[in-house]
This record gives sequence, C-alpha cells and structure tokens, in this order.
Amino acid sequence: MLGVMVETWIGWLYLLLGPFTWAMFAFVMIKGRRRMEILVRPAPPIPQPPPSISVLIPAKDEAGQIEKCVNSVLKQDYSNFSVIVIDDRSTDGTGKILDDMAAKDSRLKIVHLQEGSLPPGWGGKSFALHSGLIEAKGEWLLFVDADVLLEPDVMGATIAWATRRKFDLISLLPKFVSGTVAEGWLQPLAGAATSAMFVIALTNSNEWPRTAFANGQYLMVRRDAYEAVGGHEAIRGTLSEDVAIARKLKIAGYRPRLGWGDSWATVRMYEGFGAIFRGWSRNFYVGSLGKPWRILGLIAFIFLCCYSVFAAWGWAAFRFAHPVDQFAGWGWLGAGILHYVLMTATAGLMYLWAGEPVWYAMLFPFGVAFLLAVSAKSLWICMTGKVVWRGTQYSRERLEEPANAQ
Repeated sequence: MLGVMVETWIGWLYLLLGPFTWAMFAFVMIKGRRRMEILVRPAPPIPQPPPSISVLIPAKDEAGQIEKCVNSVLKQDYSNFSVIVIDDRSTDGTGKILDDMAAKDSRLKIVHLQEGSLPPGWGGKSFALHSGLIEAKGEWLLFVDADVLLEPDVMGATIAWATRRKFDLISLLPKFVSGTVAEGWLQPLAGAATSAMFVIALTNSNEWPRTAFANGQYLMVRRDAYEAVGGHEAIRGTLSEDVAIARKLKIAGYRPRLGWGDSWATVRMYEGFGAIFRGWSRNFYVGSLGKPWRILGLIAFIFLCCYSVFAAWGWAAFRFAHPVDQFAGWGWLGAGILHYVLMTATAGLMYLWAGEPVWYAMLFPFGVAFLLAVSAKSLWICMTGKVVWRGTQYSRERLEEPANAQ
C-alpha cells in the first residue's frame, strides 16, 4: 500500500514536470513572442528632422561576407546616417575590401586596428566598438555584426518606434538562415534554450529590473543613455557586451527592449555542425557570465522535463506486466503521450516561427542530446576558465590579458 502511495505522488510530480511544464512553456513562449513584437509594419512617421545615426560594424576576418553586410546598411532608406566599420586585426582581405568600398561612398569610414592593439582586460568586440566611437557623431548608435543582412526599412522603423514609445534601446533577433540540415535543425533549438536560460520573455517587462537581454547582431541605443552607463568601457571585461549593456541600462531606469527581427534582418551564424557546436558552447558560457548555474539548470530541465517521457513509458510497460490496479499502466501511458504531444507541438511551433520544416520537431529528443553536449562543453569552459573567441583566447569572464589562440 505504501508503495502505491509513493508511486501516486511520483505520478503527480511527473505530471507537473512533464505535461504541465510544457503547457506552461508554450504559454510563456507565445506570450513572450507577442510582447517582443515591438517593430511592426507600417511604422509610425520618422521624427523630423531625422535623428542622426552612427552605425558601427566590427569585422574580424570577414572577407567572405563583409561587403554584403555593409551594402545592406548603405541601402537603408533612412536619410541621416553614417557607417563606421572597424577592421579588427583582420588577417584576410577584409581591410582592403573595406578601403575600396569607402573610396566609393563618403558615408563609410574605416578604422583599422592592428595586431597587438587589444589592451589587457578588454574583449575584442567591445574594444573594436569603443575604438569606432571616435568617428561616431550620431545621436543614436547602431551596432551591427558583420554577418547580418538588413532590410532597407529597418533603421527608419527602429527610430520611429523607439521615439514613439520612448525606448532607449531596441535590439532585434534576426532570422537564422540555414544552409544545411544541421543548421536548420539545431540552431532554433539552441536559440530556444538561450531564451529559456535567460528568461527572455521577461526582458521587456518593467517589473523585472534585473532581467534584461540584448543581441549585438542588431542593437540600436540612444547615445546619451549609452554614455550615461559608461558605454563599452564600463563592461570591457565581459564577452557578452550586448547583454551587459542592456542590464546596465535597465538597472539604471532606462527602457531597453528586445524584439523579433525575423522580417527585418537575417544572419547565418555558423556554417556546419562543428561550427554550431563550438559557437553555441561559447554562447552558453559567455551569456552565463562564466557561471555554471544556468547551464546546470538547462541540463536538469532536459532530464526532468524532456527525457522523463521515456521513463514514464517504460514504467507504463512495467505496470502492464505487473499491475497493481486497472488504471496504473494506462495512467502512466496516457500521461506520457500527453507529455510527448505537448513537447513536440511546442517544438513544432518553434520551428514554424524559425521558418524551418515543422517535422524537425519529431527529432526533438535527438536535438536535446545535442544541447546536452553543448552544455557539457560549456561547463568544461567554466571549469578551465578559457574560451577562444574570434581567434583570441581569453581567461575567465572578467578578462585578464588575452593571448593569441593557438
């Protein structure tokens, strides 16, 4: 009798961790997406005269894609902007490509950083953007990564909505462009895991002043707010400079906002399985500020809320073979089916939003195994305190003197 009572309590716990958790996850995901639809068409009128914008693009060994990125910026239908590209110690043809482009367009300026110029205690991207500010005169600063392509109206829409709703920062999550099955299958999973780990659904809520997130792939910030919190110099010792700036702004009482950018910008982050694995391992580590707790939480979630469905089915089979009453086997089987349906439907919605085949959701159990591997790699980085980022090796989140990676 005691054993039946214990099993009943375990069953209720499973219903909480399995079906209920996934129902709540889907609810929060849908509500969070609605809250993050901050940039919509048609946009309100742009203020007159249009505020000046300085676009800063850090580029390190981006010869294969920098021209497309810069051209997508130069083709913006906004009338008052300039572009500063920081050639950050590139060893390929990035610098020459940029110099040739600048010779043809007066709105484009190039800042060249030489090897050995990265000071101790700085992340490479933070220092590159800080260096580019010397040429930036705009009332607003727009940071764009070198692998991002922008739609022609995104700059004007960002200014229009930021002004209308009195936002001090707007950052967008571009649409992932996949060139392989692995990219289309795994990257939305990694993005969803990041959303859960950093509670992105709450980042636009004023009631959570310490919960903020931003994406450096596209980040526009009011210059006076940026300077009031110290700019990149104030967060020079972190590789997650985008998140750090958003948190500083929100804690200081400013209004940063994160929005879906799937119709405004695209990015192909990592090409191929190996690059995906290495890149997201770094992202989990950096976003967690070098601490293991969020990563451990993700691992616990995978085992308790994902793989527990197989334990439920296994126990259902055991109960059919060794019944204690007429309901136990069917109860465990039904709970497991409900769990699997909710989990798969939520994953399918995630792939639908990402523009990937919905049937990838059927591979969800294998995809979360990839997340476990990424998490294990991130934990290893936490233990060693060493991470390679854009060809430079750093020690710990509060960086010591960086040395060239081997």
